[in-house]
Amino acid sequence: MGLNVVVVGAGLGGLGAAIALNRQGHNVTVIEKSGFLNEVGAAIHVAPNATRILKSWGCNLDWLNPVHCEKLQVWDSNGKLLWTPVITEEVRKELKVHDEWILTHRVDLHNALRATAAQVIDGRKVDIRLSSPVLSVDAAKGEVLLEDGTKYTADLVVGADGVHSRSVRAIMGEHRGIVNTRQKCFRFLVPIEAMNSNQLTSSLLERIGVNGVHVFSTQDRRLVIYPCRRGELLNCAGIYSIGPEEEEKGESSWHSAGSVSQLVATFSGFAQDLLEMCKMAEDVKLWSLESREPAPTFVKDKLAMIGDAAHPMLPHQGQGAAQAFEDAAALAGVVTADTTPDQLSQRLGLYNEARYAHSVTVMMMSRTNDERRGEMMDELRRFVPDAELPKNMFAFTWPSDPVKEAAQLVAREIS
Repeated sequence: MGLNVVVVGAGLGGLGAAIALNRQGHNVTVIEKSGFLNEVGAAIHVAPNATRILKSWGCNLDWLNPVHCEKLQVWDSNGKLLWTPVITEEVRKELKVHDEWILTHRVDLHNALRATAAQVIDGRKVDIRLSSPVLSVDAAKGEVLLEDGTKYTADLVVGADGVHSRSVRAIMGEHRGIVNTRQKCFRFLVPIEAMNSNQLTSSLLERIGVNGVHVFSTQDRRLVIYPCRRGELLNCAGIYSIGPEEEEKGESSWHSAGSVSQLVATFSGFAQDLLEMCKMAEDVKLWSLESREPAPTFVKDKLAMIGDAAHPMLPHQGQGAAQAFEDAAALAGVVTADTTPDQLSQRLGLYNEARYAHSVTVMMMSRTNDERRGEMMDELRRFVPDAELPKNMFAFTWPSDPVKEAAQLVAREIS
């Protein structure tokens, strides 16, 4: 018969969990505060550890309108190539990874997940209920209370409602451990057609190509650019450190408006072709890279946390979506089709064992650029006492196989 599952949040992680648990044989209802009338967002990395999972869920990667990422290059702010950390095909061979690294628009990825969730599996499909803001989650009772008074009761509640999660309060209370990294990030898109029609920016595109990720950096500022939507759009992220005079106000949101003038002023020392690209920016957002502490555990009673609700990711490692998908796959892997309500507590313990150390490590490494990851070790060891600094984040993340690990943990418990 399967368990009755309520997923709080229909973002990338929530839809992933719904898909995985539905395919595992459970009855899944998703509660989402948005009406999905005007989806927003910029582009996103979908690394091999994520595409591997998407394909296993029956998600056609062509639905993502992808650009296949062939390389990662680092340049100085004047446009001089410093080094090429990754040639994708070489790294995949070295790590024995066969899955794709793709670049996609977040809306395209979300639409692909919605289409996948709509598929009927053994007579079941995911029930998504929009415009349903959640007021509270009771982990012990497995209850989700909406703001309008509607109550859902389930065998399993999955908290997938992002960095400002209501669900996580069932574990952390009102103290959510907000962490201000004193970094901000401009996010914007530039049409490739517009780039090609300008002499400066067309020369930039000709030099770097439209098949990879490029990082232009100084000590405290970085412009990260890469294509999406089959090469029709260039996604750009401008990350910089803020001074003591620039105080934060209110909660962090990646939907907060920025301006082209702010953007150009912030990166004024960069090469003219990069500044010309910035002047073409469309729909500029200015995101404060605020985070919070990870939950001390990802599970409590009938509640399991996944994605940013459990371990908020910042953009430096490009692993936010991938880690949410890994959570979803691992959760479904331990909550097998024959899991009974009486067995759920033990199975959720296996989920926490599979995911906590790994995802919190990636989370901490995602708070700063790759060259400074070592500075995060003291903070990481507050939560993962025996943690070691990953020598290489690609080797740490790309081969990850949470489905296999979940199966091994379940087999260990049964034997």
